[in-house]
Amino acid sequence: MDKIALVTDSTAYLSEEEIAQHAITVIPLTVNFADGFIYDGLVDTDEFFARVDRSNKLPFTSQPAVGQFVEIYRALIEAGKEVISIHLSSELSGTFESARGAASMVDPNKITVIDSTTTSAPMAFLVLAASQWAREGFSRSEIAVKLEKAIPELRSFFIPDTLEYLKKGGRIGGAQALLGSMLQIKPILYFFEGKVEVFEKVRTRRKAINRMLQELPLESKHLKVAVVHCAALEDAVGIKELIIGMAPHAQVEIREFGPVLSTHGGPGLVGMGVWAHD
Repeated sequence: MDKIALVTDSTAYLSEEEIAQHAITVIPLTVNFADGFIYDGLVDTDEFFARVDRSNKLPFTSQPAVGQFVEIYRALIEAGKEVISIHLSSELSGTFESARGAASMVDPNKITVIDSTTTSAPMAFLVLAASQWAREGFSRSEIAVKLEKAIPELRSFFIPDTLEYLKKGGRIGGAQALLGSMLQIKPILYFFEGKVEVFEKVRTRRKAINRMLQELPLESKHLKVAVVHCAALEDAVGIKELIIGMAPHAQVEIREFGPVLSTHGGPGLVGMGVWAHD
């Protein structure tokens, strides 16, 4: 780690302990309300949604400016580091393009920018793995190859509890949201080629969770699972216990969404990020 610095954005939702332990630089996205903005990160979700409810319309999210990346990259390069910068899917945000533009301005020969094609827990898996590989002595180019190999091995699933936030964010129409709510339809969302798509539509939350768990690759020798949630810790704990029962050999943890992803998913969302390889 003496030669390599790791940079990521806030949607990995790394803990303060992880950030400090691995010396990771986190560049935050922002959530913009009519009366101001907040930086993305791990915050009190009840307080956040109370502010959302007080707002006349859903806040919108913004990527970091190129200048923020330039400042960070320049300082790390001047400190004698090479940089690996890992960011959320370029299909969801311009963050990756901001990072890539900044790298070309500072020193493209010493900065590698990775499009994770995902976000949240799977992106956290990549960042922490890169840190481990750096400690083991792999070079920047070698770590980049390992990351590109790992990315297709990642899977993500999300189950929103309410369709209201998808409606407010323009993801689905009002009539579709109303009908879905009346019928208790719970869409299971997933990442496909960097985009969030509908994996399946299921009646009731319990059935959606059970269907999601059927996608666990139980035969994989090395299985990491992060149960993700947005203001739904009790449900997340229950899902974690189910996964441990199904896959005793798996590493299972719980991670919470911060404001940017919560803005789109809404309170009550649960899901899982999976990294499986032999």
